[in-house]
Amino acid sequence: MMIESQQRVLTGEEQYALIEGLKAKWEKVNTDYQATTHITLMDSIGKKIRKEKYEAMLALIEKDIEKLNKQQIIVDVTC
Repeated sequence: MMIESQQRVLTGEEQYALIEGLKAKWEKVNTDYQATTHITLMDSIGKKIRKEKYEAMLALIEKDIEKLNKQQIIVDVTC
């Protein structure tokens, strides 16, 4: 049995809601990241990994927000 792909365009409201959610997530991750940046001595591997993880998450969220700011977003709604 083959499932046919169904696609639709996100509405402006859906795009806005997703962007706002990502911005809120960015704020939370950035707050956590800022709490680690005052540590000048990265004396453990865990601290260094945590800082790098925050940096990667922030970059990914920024990239996702940039993608959502495009004119038209098409999503696959196949279940």
